[in-house]
Amino acid sequence: MLEDYAKARKLGLKQVERDVAAGRYPYPPALDDILKNQGYQGEVPVGLAEIDLALIAGTKTRGRQNMFSSGFLPIAEVGSEFSAKWSDLIDSQRAEGLRDPIVVYEYLQRFYVQEGNKRVSVSRYLGMPTILASITRVTPMPSDEKALRAYHEFTRFYRVCPIYGIISEEEGFYTRLAALLGQSLDEPWPEDVVRDLRSLFDSFSLSWRARGGESLDLQVGDALATYVTIFGFEHVRGLVPSQVDAEVGKIWGEFVVTQGEGARAYLEDPAKGHTAPLPKLKNLAKTTMLARPFRVAFVYDRNPLSSGWIALHDRGRQKLEGRLGATVSTRVFTDRSSDAAFDQAIDEAADYGADLVVTCSPTQMRQVTRAAAEHPGPAYLNCSVSLSHSAVRGFYGRMYEAKFLLGALAASLAGHHKVGYVAESPVFSTVAEINAFAIGAQMVDPYVTVHLKWFSAKDYDWRRELREEGVHIISGRDYANPLAPKESWGLYRVDDDGAETHLAEPVWKWGRYYEMLVRSIRNDTWKKEGEKVAGQSLNYWWGMSAGVLDVRLSDELPRGQRMLVDVLRQSVLSGRVHPFTGELRAQGGDVVQGPEAGRLTSEQIVRMRWLNENVVGRLPEQRELDRDGLVEVEVAGVIPVDPATVLLRDTSR
Repeated sequence: MLEDYAKARKLGLKQVERDVAAGRYPYPPALDDILKNQGYQGEVPVGLAEIDLALIAGTKTRGRQNMFSSGFLPIAEVGSEFSAKWSDLIDSQRAEGLRDPIVVYEYLQRFYVQEGNKRVSVSRYLGMPTILASITRVTPMPSDEKALRAYHEFTRFYRVCPIYGIISEEEGFYTRLAALLGQSLDEPWPEDVVRDLRSLFDSFSLSWRARGGESLDLQVGDALATYVTIFGFEHVRGLVPSQVDAEVGKIWGEFVVTQGEGARAYLEDPAKGHTAPLPKLKNLAKTTMLARPFRVAFVYDRNPLSSGWIALHDRGRQKLEGRLGATVSTRVFTDRSSDAAFDQAIDEAADYGADLVVTCSPTQMRQVTRAAAEHPGPAYLNCSVSLSHSAVRGFYGRMYEAKFLLGALAASLAGHHKVGYVAESPVFSTVAEINAFAIGAQMVDPYVTVHLKWFSAKDYDWRRELREEGVHIISGRDYANPLAPKESWGLYRVDDDGAETHLAEPVWKWGRYYEMLVRSIRNDTWKKEGEKVAGQSLNYWWGMSAGVLDVRLSDELPRGQRMLVDVLRQSVLSGRVHPFTGELRAQGGDVVQGPEAGRLTSEQIVRMRWLNENVVGRLPEQRELDRDGLVEVEVAGVIPVDPATVLLRDTSR
């Protein structure tokens, strides 16, 4: 109908005006023009496939480009031969549908039309999601650019799973997506997996666009992977579009905070409201809330009897009960590492009426994010830092402050200008702790070297290496290991005869941490903090000034060393001294920042990947890590990993 054409033309002319005003080319670009500048290796027939109309970027040749706006809406005069043909085509489309496929060339996951421009235009105007196309792939020239490396990974993906539209610009994305589905990029996928993924993607992308996803700085493929990561492919593969849309709505905040580089807010000091008295009661609802105990569910992936880390948190839970008495009630769920066991704990926590759910490992973040979507209402915490999530808040301590003090102490006790440091895994904040220790040691002894080893490295005798390197003062685990009670931890000395003497240790005060967090929820500080950082993930990253961290010294230490640590402690508490202020140099003498620079940002400290100039050692590679280390690094690591070999979690539900 000519009436349709007039409406479509009006929209097309407005699009041209917007493009011209913004300095953009107002017509569909021609692939031939693009290839003149970039070149290509050759052409490969792909065959027939349904393609997403949103992926059609232009025309193959210049031809009749100026008949269309950049979005393929018509702009030729009403009454022209073109307008008549366009009107006839839309009438035919409504009566019979499009019978013949269009002919397109695919280049870097975008399509350029050789035959069927008007069919594309009519379909776009009618809001059709896909169109049948005969595809020829244009192979780009070899290059080491990130975008081309990502594209070559896509071509591997397409060979085993022929679906267009699941787009990401990140290297490793398709390998990770395959791993999430229990597949690889080496063998063709089962037909039912391809079929279910295509159906899921159609439903997801429909919901994504309807909710405004195209306005986010996030590719639809990355958003799909986030969705599948949270809920699991076996759960989502059989859902109908309305169910997918409902779940997408539940986790929309996750897409908002992960767009771009991810928006993360760090709260380094408790707000005054955390410890303020509860506000006066203003209504019956609040009266009822305060009349019953505040209920906290602790869901541990391991057991306090076997994990020193979980034992620390459980002691904090017990101190929370001791501090707040009858106004708080806690319930513990242990050994909930699998998805099935975790979900059962969350169901029981919901029946318990939990106001707050606490998880203590970054590897639980995916599970607790899903729990927050399926059981909204309670507040959710995960003991991690710098993970971009909306419905779950991270909490951790600025442990680098304590390590700064311990580094200074270690250097004051060491002979031969050598101290040792054994780190757990190369995850967020760990490198900052290593460097703060090294900087503290360097402040006391400018010639000291810190010999770095890793607990998570497999087939590796770090004790022997430190012994051969002549290191006697060692910073080990931050807490005792219940499975090895005789193993030294904290800062200790190893004598020539092998005897070990405990010197000092960092102290986590989780009871105080939990008390302030509970108070913040009950007096509405929690809500206000979330409103201030809307659109960002929120991380509580408190330190010694908040009273959640400290250093405990052995009574056997000489008075001079005790005074040294006390002076540095007061300097850190007052803010006069900070390990990451002023001149910083990495290994090899590379300048991180100059002597007049201020403190590194929270993000720079948490996600640090460089090692201080006096550190002897390096970050481990993926192949060198044991299974537990791999799982931790996959979630929150500072080193590159291959997701195909790292996704080792039990995802049975």
